[in-house]
Amino acid sequence: MRKSRILIMISFLIKPILEHFIDSNLKRNSYYIKCIRNKKVESREILFEAYHGINFTGNAYALFKYIVENSLNYKCYLVIRNIDDPMIKWINTKYPEKNIEIVKYQSKKYLKVLATAKYLVNDTTFLPYFNKRKEQIYINTWHGTPLKKLGNDIEHSYFSENKNVQKNLITSDKLAMPNEFTAKKLIGSNDLTGILNSEISFTGNARMDLTINSNKEEIYDKYNLNNNKKLVLYAPTYKDKYNHKINDYILELINERNEIQNQLGDNYIVYIKTHYLITQNEEMYNLNNYFIPNWYDANELLSVVDILITDYSSIFFDFLPLQKPIYFYMKDKEDYTFERGLYIEIDELPGSISYNMKDLLKNLSIPITDYLNSYKINIENFISKYCKYDDGNSSFRTVNFMLGNIYGNKRYKSNKKVIVFYGGGFYNNGITNSLINMSKVFDYDKYEFVIVENNKIFTDKLNNIKRLDSRVHLITLFTDINKNLRDTLELNMFNRQGFDSKYISKKRIIKLFREYSDQVLGNLNPEVMIDYSGYNKLFTALFAFTIAKKNAIFLHNDMHEEFNKLIDGRYKHRWNLKVIFSLYNQFTKIVSVSDSTNKANIINLKQYIKSPENKMISISNIIDGDNIIKQAALGYGRANIKIISDDGVEKNYLKDMSYGDISFRCIPAPNKNDINFITLARLSPEKNQQNLIKAFKDIVNINRNCKLFILGDGPLYGNLKKLIRNLNLENHVYLLGFINNPYMLLDRCDCFILPSNYEGQGMSILEAQILKKPVIGTNVNGIKSVVNEDSGILVENNISSIVEGMRAYLKGNIPSIKFDYKDYNEQILLKIEKEIL
Repeated sequence: MRKSRILIMISFLIKPILEHFIDSNLKRNSYYIKCIRNKKVESREILFEAYHGINFTGNAYALFKYIVENSLNYKCYLVIRNIDDPMIKWINTKYPEKNIEIVKYQSKKYLKVLATAKYLVNDTTFLPYFNKRKEQIYINTWHGTPLKKLGNDIEHSYFSENKNVQKNLITSDKLAMPNEFTAKKLIGSNDLTGILNSEISFTGNARMDLTINSNKEEIYDKYNLNNNKKLVLYAPTYKDKYNHKINDYILELINERNEIQNQLGDNYIVYIKTHYLITQNEEMYNLNNYFIPNWYDANELLSVVDILITDYSSIFFDFLPLQKPIYFYMKDKEDYTFERGLYIEIDELPGSISYNMKDLLKNLSIPITDYLNSYKINIENFISKYCKYDDGNSSFRTVNFMLGNIYGNKRYKSNKKVIVFYGGGFYNNGITNSLINMSKVFDYDKYEFVIVENNKIFTDKLNNIKRLDSRVHLITLFTDINKNLRDTLELNMFNRQGFDSKYISKKRIIKLFREYSDQVLGNLNPEVMIDYSGYNKLFTALFAFTIAKKNAIFLHNDMHEEFNKLIDGRYKHRWNLKVIFSLYNQFTKIVSVSDSTNKANIINLKQYIKSPENKMISISNIIDGDNIIKQAALGYGRANIKIISDDGVEKNYLKDMSYGDISFRCIPAPNKNDINFITLARLSPEKNQQNLIKAFKDIVNINRNCKLFILGDGPLYGNLKKLIRNLNLENHVYLLGFINNPYMLLDRCDCFILPSNYEGQGMSILEAQILKKPVIGTNVNGIKSVVNEDSGILVENNISSIVEGMRAYLKGNIPSIKFDYKDYNEQILLKIEKEIL
């Protein structure tokens, strides 16, 4: 045993050491956080990054040019993946005496500059480990006005697909936007309207200065273009469907280019600009030399282009101010708009729409003057709405906005207090339901309701997120903590022994989680942080060490009982709760969900909490009574289904519909001629369905018309199914698992019973009372706070007492009440506002 413990301790120490030597991401993050902690911010340094260093073009390039050509006294760091990139060589030749340094993307030098340059310029996103310091100014210049839908606006997307864009926006100090439309769509599609603290200025696109102001002869020379012919640029959007057949796609582009060239004749030359995945393909240049290399700046190129052909690319917005002809070639419009969606109606676009090559060639044959005249109104409307700031002075405005000489003219932050919750992962359980219920009655006139959630994706989670009030903001937490080797060792010890461990530095742990808070929440600046779950030590620590004015943690159960809960011979929550208990002192309020549970938690947890009488309070869960009544009365697919079995017996079933993709299953419908008991709870040891089933055997012996419906899912499903079979109760006890709409079944049953060993509150009892059902509950913490002699019956927690409770119903001795859930919710909201917010 001792040898085994020694081996475990050796592994505990050696494993993180090996990981820090082997794992490149850990080494990167360790060096980055070292620079943040030990090196000062350099006030005269600017880091410029474009498109994750794939090239150096666009807004970053335009802003850099403005700074060096106007002799502003700043050192400029240009980020690139390929140090031999032709644009970088051109810059070194063009500006040999300027204070410029080229930095390889993700190199140690890059990490140092990212940690120390005062000004950070990016037109896409920094990687997730990025952790902006308070002294730094991060300005995001986003890379285009969107025609295609973004983020959450894409119909078939899920909440975390745009997580790193969302993180970068939250972290940014300033957004330099080309127009109001882009700001609204970018911020809204990332669920940040109302909570984004970034300063926003409508500067226009800095890169548009390159299109409007460039010397054409210099551009012809720089990019070795044919200046004896008119230039046509074919710039289609790259689609993921081509990932595994790039060569086929290249041949398709070449054939299309040749058809366009043949139509236009020798006075024109047609070039293709496409995705960098295509332009980095060496075979492509052996097939055709009309592909524009990735290092070319698109906006400098547009300054000499005469005709643009595109589909859904935002490049057409940059070409608009030149008022030259644009042709839209949308050969896959139906598929693309279904998969991605567009913000702008097709018929509003400032050019012709062709769905096949024949129509495109026909439109290209129209004289240009006539063509432009036919789209004059659309062109003028688009320029007015999307390009009014693209006047050749956007770089001037953007640089001065970055340096603080010009202030933003728009904010998307409301005046409401920001309240941040963690809800426990959106599993099918009572905590999830309670959080969803709270979201539907929260005071959105006063508060912004924000939920921080991990990026795990599963069907139940997506369905539950859809049930939230639409005004809730969802922030995805998906990054690792930036840490060095010592941080890792202490964090591992903290995760084993808790905040009271003598082997950790409390200051280091607090610093780690505050740095992590800056990394994931950026400039969100919440007033209150509420760990509504209380079961996840990472989130509990993040919320415990917040710099928010207030924080609270909810205890949805008798936590001492949860600490000792066994499932299949293993402690379910002990490792997490050991750490979480040690963090309770870091919270302003510790909230149990019923008076009786609070009393038990005060007694059992007082060793962890200073002045528990001041911190520990009870606030019950919100209940969505309107939805319960609606689903019970109308429901999702309440319709009966009648099935004739092989023996000729007609049986009734209910149809249970899902919230997401169309699906349904049949579940047995309670027969009005039977006496139908029902219980609704997770299939877990503390819910005690095993004793209920054993007790129900006695009830069936008394009355063969009694039926029991058990709703819920959990680890004991198999054990309970076996017990039902062993007791020969298959025709009397129905183990139905999780049901999307349990209320349609609850409404058709006669009596509700909850036989738990302990509860936080016993929400399902209140749900039953809303539907005026008689209720039976065990006399345990949580349940005894919601059931009394006027509202149901309490029985002792043993099989014989559960039998007597059900017999009392058979005799008509259990009252039923009409539960006033609206007054109940109002009182809870008042208490939340008084005690927590």
